Amino acid sequence: MHIFMTNDDGIQAIGLQRLARELAKHVGRVTVVAPDRERSSCSSSLTLRERLYLKEYFPGVANLTAYSFTGTTADCAKFGLAYLLEDDKPDLVVSGINNGYNSGSDVIYSGTVAGALEGHLLGIPSLAVSGTYMDEDFLERAVPFVRDFVQRVFVEGRYDGLLNLNIPDIVDIGWERLKVCRVGQQHYRNAISPLLDEDGQIYYHVAGEYVTTGAPDTDVHWLHQGYLTVVPLQWETTDVAKLPEVEKIVQEN
Repeated sequence: MHIFMTNDDGIQAIGLQRLARELAKHVGRVTVVAPDRERSSCSSSLTLRERLYLKEYFPGVANLTAYSFTGTTADCAKFGLAYLLEDDKPDLVVSGINNGYNSGSDVIYSGTVAGALEGHLLGIPSLAVSGTYMDEDFLERAVPFVRDFVQRVFVEGRYDGLLNLNIPDIVDIGWERLKVCRVGQQHYRNAISPLLDEDGQIYYHVAGEYVTTGAPDTDVHWLHQGYLTVVPLQWETTDVAKLPEVEKIVQEN
C-alpha cells in the first residue's frame, strides 16, 4: 500500500511523525507533504498569490519520504496528489494525528479534515484523525490503534470513503470504545475574547472553551463521554430536503 500523509500542525508535529513512521514500518510505503509551520484551522484555503517551496524532511527513514511545503494543508494535498505523485497515486490518504479534536461542526474549519477531503475528492480512500492533545504517553496508546484501524478498515475492509476519527485521552484506547456516529454541533463559551495589548489598545482573540454536551448519538456527545468516534463524511453539502421549498419560492410570481 502507498499512503499519502499531511496535517495542519506542520511537518515538525509529533503526531504526524510518529504515525508516519508506524505506518511505514507496518502497513506500507508512506509519502508525506505537510506545511512547514502550523496551519491550524486553515480549512480548505489555498495559497494563490505567494510562491510555494518544497524541502525534503527527515530523510533516511525506511519506506518513508517526507517534505515540508510552504502552503496550507489543502495546498500540500493538492501538490502531493496532483503533481508530486501524479504518476505514483497513493492508495490511501491519512491526515493527522492532529493536536486537538476535529469533531462536530468544527470539521468545517479543520485543516486536518480538509487534507483528507482532497483525497476523497479524487476518489482516494481517506482518513482524518485527531486526538485530545499530543504527548508521548497518549501517542504510545493512540498510534498503534490508528495503525490497526487503517489495516482493518482500509486494507482488509476496503472502505473507499472519507472517515473522521477522533481519539480521547483514555487508558483503554481500543475497538470496544469506538462509536460510529454522526456529526454533532460543537459549542464554545467565550469564542471571541477582547484583550488589551501593551499599548492599551483592544484586540480580539478567537478561541473558546468546549461546551462538553451534545445531542445524543453524535461525535460531540460520545467524545465527552470518553469514547472514540468515527464519522463517515462527504463533500456533498446540498440540503436535498429543502430543494422543493426553494424551487417553489423562486418560481412564485
